[in-house]
Amino acid sequence: MTSPTPAADESVIDVLARFADDGWTADHIARPYAKMRCGVCSRHSLVAELDTDAMHRVEGASDPDDMQMVVGLTCPYCASRGAVVLAYGPSASETDSEFVGALTLDNPADPVANDPGTTITS
Repeated sequence: MTSPTPAADESVIDVLARFADDGWTADHIARPYAKMRCGVCSRHSLVAELDTDAMHRVEGASDPDDMQMVVGLTCPYCASRGAVVLAYGPSASETDSEFVGALTLDNPADPVANDPGTTITS
């Protein structure tokens, strides 16, 4: 697994809004056993069979252990592009940990970092 993108000084809400601006409008949901439930058609897909199209990492401003990522995935059944919010690291749930572990991270786009109006801090 490659390293997530650098953390930005943005909230998860801000990141989700930026993803939505770029067409990631469905609210996909992490399910147990590394599955994604589509926010449009409600069908389940194995995460290992999906390409990670976009990803942005967010860390909590007051607690660096509050690590989250927003991931853009496309449903293979209805082609809905959507985002899922996942915790990773020491405070992640088992469901989120399984999901993150199954992601294919082959240099996904980062809609937030690629936004010229966004300042990324490391």
